[in-house]
Amino acid sequence: MVAKLSLPNYDSIDIVNNTIAERVKHRDFFYALKDDWIAHILSYRETGGDPCLIKELTLDTYISQQRIDDEKYQAPKFRESAVPLDRLIQRRKKSLQGLYKPDEGKDLHRILGSMRDNHKLPFCPCCGEPGKPGTLDHYLPQSIYPEFSIVLENLTPMCTDCQELKGNKVKDINGNKKFIHPYYDPIDEVLIELNISPPFENPSAFIADVPHCTPEPLKLLVSRHIKEIDFVNRFEEYCSNEYSDLLATLAEEKEDETREPLIKTITRFFNKARKQSENRWEAIFYRGVLNNIDLLNYFEYSDLSENIKNIER
Repeated sequence: MVAKLSLPNYDSIDIVNNTIAERVKHRDFFYALKDDWIAHILSYRETGGDPCLIKELTLDTYISQQRIDDEKYQAPKFRESAVPLDRLIQRRKKSLQGLYKPDEGKDLHRILGSMRDNHKLPFCPCCGEPGKPGTLDHYLPQSIYPEFSIVLENLTPMCTDCQELKGNKVKDINGNKKFIHPYYDPIDEVLIELNISPPFENPSAFIADVPHCTPEPLKLLVSRHIKEIDFVNRFEEYCSNEYSDLLATLAEEKEDETREPLIKTITRFFNKARKQSENRWEAIFYRGVLNNIDLLNYFEYSDLSENIKNIER
C-alpha cells in the first residue's frame, strides 16, 4: 500500500524560472505563461494536487494573435488540425511535455535522475510491493496537465505495474479522486488489515482491507486507490508465497529446543519490515499474522515439520 513520502528537496518554482530563462523556441509563449504557471504550482501545493480542485491551464490564452496570424499561412502538417490555433495549442502542449526530457548536463536532468534513481526506496510507494521502483509517475498526467510535467511535487517514484494500472484517469465516473498522493495524503494514518482464513496449513484466502475505523473521506479514497492498482489480487499472491516461506522458517525454528517463542520470531520480522513503512507488503503481512491469535496458536502448538523441506528450493 501507499507510503507517505517527504516532498522533494528542490524548488519547482526555481526550476520553472530557470527553464523559461533558457527558452529559445516559443519564448513569447513561455514568458506569457510564466505568472499563471507559478500560480498554478502554488495552487497545487495548497490543494495537495487534488484533481477535483485543479483545472488544467487553457493554453490558447498564452498564444499571441501574431502567432495565430503567421500560422494561417503555414501548410498544415499531416494529421494536424486545419485550425491554426488548434495546431499551435498542440505544439505548445508538446513543448511543455518535452520539458520532462531535458538535455543531459542540465540541472533538471540531474534532479530528475536523482529522484528516479536515488530515492533509496526498497518498495513501491504506490502499492507497497517489494523492489526498487524504477520510474517517476506524473500524479496529474502530462496528457491532461502538461504544465505539471516538471513540477517535482507532481512526480513520485512508482513501480511499472502501478504506473500502467494508474494510467491517465485520475477521477472516477462520479468525479472523485481515484489515487492517493504519497506526498500529501495522510496514508500513514491508515494501517491496512489482513485476514488469513483457515485451514492454516494451507490458508483458503488472504484478504486485505481498509480498517473500518478509518475516517471518511480517507477510507473511500484508500478503497478506490487499492481497487485501481489491483492491490488485493497482487498482494494475495505475495502473501501465499510469503506464508509458505514463513511456515518453512518456523518449522526449522521448532527443531531447536533452545528456541525463543515463535511469536518473538514473527515480531522481529514485523519490526524489521515496518521500519520503512507500515504498509509495505511485508509489514501488512506480519501485522496480519500477529493479530490472528488462532494462527499464532497453530504455529506454536502444531507439528510444522512437513514444511521443513520447503526451505531449500
